[in-house]
Amino acid sequence: MRVIFLKINCITNNRLAQTGKIQFKMKKIFLPLVACFISFSALAQTKVGTIDSDLVISSLDEVAQVQKDLEAYNAELEKQFKDLVTKYQTAVTAYQDAEATASEEDKQTKQEEIVGMEQDIQRFRQNSQGLISIRQNELMQPLYQKVGQALNQVAQEQNYSQVLTLNAGVAYFDPAHDLTQAVADKLGVTLKVQGQQDQTALPTQN
Repeated sequence: MRVIFLKINCITNNRLAQTGKIQFKMKKIFLPLVACFISFSALAQTKVGTIDSDLVISSLDEVAQVQKDLEAYNAELEKQFKDLVTKYQTAVTAYQDAEATASEEDKQTKQEEIVGMEQDIQRFRQNSQGLISIRQNELMQPLYQKVGQALNQVAQEQNYSQVLTLNAGVAYFDPAHDLTQAVADKLGVTLKVQGQQDQTALPTQN
């Protein structure tokens, strides 16, 4: 029995996970108005606003620190991955050097160990993106809450019963009812226009 060894190249930066930018996912913020059916009269009385939540979040100063923390976590995962690859390559080399003189029993044992290492590497690569997404959500959650609280305050002050996030896709909205700037002002944030957003701003995940 011969082992078919995987060809595994050591990863470089951003190979294990693309973390050049943070992918924002501003959870859809709907102020309390939940109804399965709305009569025409009720609809006429509903004041609906909109917000570009991605723009507000990407303009927060805290985003830069989140990016640094996420890059550090990615580097940690990358180191773990490289350690697994190095261990695997060392085991393969040792097996090949001793193959000619090793007993069939010893070869079988080493082959099973190497196959186990291959599986560990594959699992790590498959799970790394999920781990990064989980960490990103943990880091971004305080920012989501911060913007959400500011939006609630603005909406209540201006008597809006429902606010839709533009990032989820809105066919039409009246700029007069867009609360993006008002929420930014409430947070003391200067909005970054499209051409000024830094590398931490990414499209929304819906």
